[in-house]
Amino acid sequence: MAEILKVVPPRATERQRVADEVAQLAAEAQPHDAAIAVVLERLAEAVVLGRADEAKAYAAAVDARAAAEVITTRRNPIWGILEVARNVLVFAPIAVTWYGLSTASAAYAQLLEQRPELSDRPFLLLWERGFQGVGNSIVFSTIATIDAILIGLLIVLSLAIHVRADVRDAGTRANSLLKESQIRATLAHATSVAASSLGTAEADELLDQMAAEERRLFERSIEREQQLYDLEGAIADLRQSAADLSRAARSLRSTKHGTSDTDPDEDVRTR
Repeated sequence: MAEILKVVPPRATERQRVADEVAQLAAEAQPHDAAIAVVLERLAEAVVLGRADEAKAYAAAVDARAAAEVITTRRNPIWGILEVARNVLVFAPIAVTWYGLSTASAAYAQLLEQRPELSDRPFLLLWERGFQGVGNSIVFSTIATIDAILIGLLIVLSLAIHVRADVRDAGTRANSLLKESQIRATLAHATSVAASSLGTAEADELLDQMAAEERRLFERSIEREQQLYDLEGAIADLRQSAADLSRAARSLRSTKHGTSDTDPDEDVRTR
């Protein structure tokens, strides 16, 4: 019975143990993401109280991958700033180019109003020459240089971020995957335990049934052992009887051979 109690713990104890595991995850997430920590704490409370629907809802609200990254990742704020800068700078060359085109178009229109004879000149040539001082446009070569610098900066930032993510953060990714698997297992266990409606009386009844079944199996095993012992004794007796029969047969064969070997003439003379 004691062994069964160890194998099948009381339901309340099981819920408390799972709730403690969820609370531990909440404590780990608290310094990094308070929202995830709050959801995990409410999940632990729902597990203890046996509220299956609430536990299922809270477990579904937790993104295991995001939570694992929050708990395991120790990222320098500088890298976060660089990633944001990289994402924003993607649009910078486009913005600079269109700004240059807008100012150049306005300056070109003003130049043609003042000097219509320049309409046969190429637009890019006039732009590169600053539209002869008309307007406030930036020359084409300057716009191209700014775009090239921005694109080069984007390339450098992307390389630095990818090298750090793919080379230096390999161990961090492994820890994140392990933590993610732990979180998924804990969430699944929590929803399973919370959904179980087995009460204390039902648990005691189940344990009594298991104990009775164990006693029945024990008695059957004792009975089988006794039968096996009796069978071994019978086999030993049969072996002894077979040995006795074998000796008797050999004795009969030797007696028969001794009689047949006697000379008949000698028997007549004796008579």
